[in-house]
Amino acid sequence: MLKKAGLPVIVVALGVAGCTAKSRENTAAATPKSTPPATTPAGARACPTDNGDQSIPTTAPRQVYWKRFKGVAVPFSPSVGPLDVQGDIARCYEHTPRGALFAAVQISVRLDRSTRWRKILEQQVVAGRGKAAYARVRTAGQPVPAGKAAQITGFRIVSYTPQTAVVGTVSRDPGRGGRTARTTTVKWQGEWKLAPTPDGSTGSSPQNVDSLSGFVFWGGF
Repeated sequence: MLKKAGLPVIVVALGVAGCTAKSRENTAAATPKSTPPATTPAGARACPTDNGDQSIPTTAPRQVYWKRFKGVAVPFSPSVGPLDVQGDIARCYEHTPRGALFAAVQISVRLDRSTRWRKILEQQVVAGRGKAAYARVRTAGQPVPAGKAAQITGFRIVSYTPQTAVVGTVSRDPGRGGRTARTTTVKWQGEWKLAPTPDGSTGSSPQNVDSLSGFVFWGGF
């Protein structure tokens, strides 16, 4: 707030009016305009955030369709997200357990399989040791061929808060000849972002499982 200095009394009405108007102009010019903080990447649209339903899903989300991304089926929902897809980047998810589930699947698959992974890494991955490690690992490696890529067949929410969600998935894994389970972590930073493991993986190491016990059946292929 600006501190105004005292003004001498002026008996001429026009003089008082002139000084008052000038004081207001100076005050307006000196007061900085507030600028809202940027919360979305340049050129991207703002995401409508729905955080109404915070219940943990125990059945498969409805109104979901699946599309392949570089050989792997990923989920889409007109309500849960992603609501904004630009090239290989898919963003705008509900701030809910379902939104965390969709974000964990979409971001991890796209990051691991896209040739433009550096852009996804920049915009949709939490800063820190895991992000730097992922860049090193990804530079040295190559994605699994589409025919051998794991396909999601179920999920469970391991833990959830509005700030952090740990999502479990089970997949049919041709490379291992059976089903494997892993967990993926996402954090809310204005939108859901992937939190890689310290060793630079999008999720925990896959573990062989015999069935979908403990998971909700869910998948596109």
